[in-house]
Amino acid sequence: MPVNDEVITLVDRSNKVIGDVPRHLMNFGRDYHRVTYILVFNQAGNLLVQKRTDNKAFCPGFFGVTTGGVVEKGESYIDSAHRELQEELGFDAPLESQGVFFTEGEGFKIWGKIYTCHYDATIHGELILQPKEVASVHEMSIDSILSNTDKLPFTPDSLSALEHYANKLTQPKSDDPL
Repeated sequence: MPVNDEVITLVDRSNKVIGDVPRHLMNFGRDYHRVTYILVFNQAGNLLVQKRTDNKAFCPGFFGVTTGGVVEKGESYIDSAHRELQEELGFDAPLESQGVFFTEGEGFKIWGKIYTCHYDATIHGELILQPKEVASVHEMSIDSILSNTDKLPFTPDSLSALEHYANKLTQPKSDDPL
């Protein structure tokens, strides 16, 4: 096993932990696993969107709407989210859970948990990007991402997380009249 190989938590179709596997042995198109998705909002209410490096195995050079990644062996969703936020952007912040959802597509079967947080450079300092994963960060509104008039290549799983979050926002609350 490679020295720095992550060990990924495997789950079943119902999101129950069934084991773990080193990343290099993972079959992402077949194996169900957990991923954290953090929507990082800036002071203007826009999202900080990451352009992935060209050497990423999944969707190289695409734009990731969220910060986050696979949940590793022995980690909870929240622990994974804090770790990923620190690794990819170089800061940590309080995270608010926005729920769990399932998404699948070509090369992935994911039980994801969405979190939101706010980034403020005056509080958190400058972003420190993880060079092997994050090429750059761009500010985008939710509407511009969802309409995608610029035809940017977004990672399908992170876009699914944003769509789930946006749909949740438009659902009437239980005490709202219909």
